[in-house]
Amino acid sequence: MSNLQIKNATLITPAVFEPGSRQSQPRRRIWRPWLWLVAILLCVLLGVAGFLLSATSLDIQVSPSSSQIRLEGPYQMQIAGRRLLMPGQYKLYISQSGYNPYERQLDTASEDHFRLNVELQPLPGRLQISSNVSAQVYLNNQLLGSTDETLLNVPLGEQSLRFEAPRYQSQSKVVEVQGYDQLQQFDLELLPNWGTLALDSYPSGATLSVDEQPYGQTPLDIELLAGSHKLQLSHPGYQSWQQRIDISAGESLAISQARLLPASATLQLTSTPTGASVSLDGLYQGKTPLELSLSAGTNHELLLLREGYQPTRREIQANAGSSQSLALNLAPLLGKVSVSTSHQDALLYINDILLGRANQTLELAAHPQKLRVSLAGHADFIQTLTPRAGQTIKVQAKLKTLEQARFEALPSQLTLLGDVRLKLFHPQVSFEMGASRREQGRRANETLHKVALARPFYLGTTEVTNRQYRQFASFHSSSHAEGASLDGDNQPVVNISWLEAARFCNWLSAQEGLQPFYLIEDNQYQGFNATANGYRLPSEAEWAWASRYQQDHMQQFNWGQQLPPPAGIANLAGMESAALVGDVLAGYEDNFKVSAPVASFHADNKGLYDLMGNVSEWVHDVYQIHSGLNFKADTDPLGAQQGIHHVIRGASWAHGRLTEVRLSYRDYGSDARRDVGFRLARYAESLNTNTEISP
Repeated sequence: MSNLQIKNATLITPAVFEPGSRQSQPRRRIWRPWLWLVAILLCVLLGVAGFLLSATSLDIQVSPSSSQIRLEGPYQMQIAGRRLLMPGQYKLYISQSGYNPYERQLDTASEDHFRLNVELQPLPGRLQISSNVSAQVYLNNQLLGSTDETLLNVPLGEQSLRFEAPRYQSQSKVVEVQGYDQLQQFDLELLPNWGTLALDSYPSGATLSVDEQPYGQTPLDIELLAGSHKLQLSHPGYQSWQQRIDISAGESLAISQARLLPASATLQLTSTPTGASVSLDGLYQGKTPLELSLSAGTNHELLLLREGYQPTRREIQANAGSSQSLALNLAPLLGKVSVSTSHQDALLYINDILLGRANQTLELAAHPQKLRVSLAGHADFIQTLTPRAGQTIKVQAKLKTLEQARFEALPSQLTLLGDVRLKLFHPQVSFEMGASRREQGRRANETLHKVALARPFYLGTTEVTNRQYRQFASFHSSSHAEGASLDGDNQPVVNISWLEAARFCNWLSAQEGLQPFYLIEDNQYQGFNATANGYRLPSEAEWAWASRYQQDHMQQFNWGQQLPPPAGIANLAGMESAALVGDVLAGYEDNFKVSAPVASFHADNKGLYDLMGNVSEWVHDVYQIHSGLNFKADTDPLGAQQGIHHVIRGASWAHGRLTEVRLSYRDYGSDARRDVGFRLARYAESLNTNTEISP
């Protein structure tokens, strides 16, 4: 009741305790060792538990089992054959005598268990070979060392060794190499690889060479390696003695007396001219210049022969060992050559040596001579001939202009697309195109005008067929005429426009690597390149010349003058076509209702087919009517660069009226028709300008 107050009560205070003079003693602590042992044991157990939880197990199986294992690293413990490793980097070493050591780096931080099966590899063996001679040792054709040293790193097992030493026979030996770095020893004896030769000569003192190497002077005894050897003895004043011998190892050969013959003389023989055939005592020796070997003290007969020259004979004698020179001039056999030409200024060359004007007679050696006659602006006339003694050869040198020579060098015919054939022509003529006003059936567009053809050109012998055209346009069909087919492989292609024919020409030029003639962009015709030699359509002038020009005049029909024409002369609108066309040639038949396979009728005298009949033909020129007022021939005309329509020439299977079957008949158009096809042409050469021919 500390909070209770009593009035007027007397305060009772505690009395102060005062100890006596004796001081109190501190309490003694009691030492208990087992507590410390328990603490230490707990720490150890905790440490072991921590080690076991963090350690990596290493299990190693090694062959051979007696191998030494050494592990370097931070900390490890071995329990029941296994090693426990603290995290960290360790280096493992395994070694055993006679084996290659094993090393490995272990990183226990990345793995918690390692199981290793290690099989140590045996070390190779060592060989020590005692031999009667130092020899090279080969294993599998690889140099291993020599018998003068200990051979290291020899693979264990059965090995075939080969031993080589100069002048000794090669020897092979099979050795069972024990390996494991063990040293094996064995003896070897190589057999000599030489034989002996005893050689004497007459006279003695001759120098011996064996295989071009000097050996000394006879008589002598030498050792020679087994094999074939060339022996040669030489002595001043004597011919060389040679012999080939074969000697075996251990063999002894003897040549008691090698007889040397007195030395031959040498003769350096030349002739003018060179190249003469030489015979010595009736035996052929070769051609001059030539070195001959002559028997000393003997008469020899030389005979020199060369085409165009007289035979030359000489007798000669030479001293032993002498060297002589002999130069002979051969006397030519002469024949006459008479050269003539119509060109008085032409020059004559013989073997490219200028001899003056061509019109002369020469005496030439009777051997092949190259004759050349030259004149500016003309191709050289070249001929190789052999004059004959006592005879005269006459040579008529016909010089050709460069243009003529160039034309003759061109191929006379071209073949393409398998069977398209074009013939080469070079008319070089002027003529009149069109027809006279008095000619029956003449049309107003056939005005007479002069043209000339100068450039050589190729012209198709037939019209282009469906098969040939379909190599360009594979899906093209020429269709039919009221059920009669126009689409046969060998029928002329029809139902194509002029532009399609021009595109076919450019495609063909590309196939042949030629410069295209027509300028076509985005399927639009832009004109033509007159200097190109690509394929094209014939010009109207070329077509007119090919079909009409005969013996300096232009024919009206290509069969003569009568109407109707002879039966079967051309594919026109005969009686068999009456159901298909309006007008036919009365009394005429050709056995074809529509177009016939090309070349079904005879070719004309130029080798061309169907210029009259079968199908009408697109030609190159833009259609125009000539005024006929120009009295100068237009050379190689090609017409305007562009125009609405192009010319169509020739009658077809659908034409039977007089106007149409005349060769001067002209039509025009641009679009496809069932009776209009084309044939090919091209210039033989690309030119910058054309040569004009006067009318």
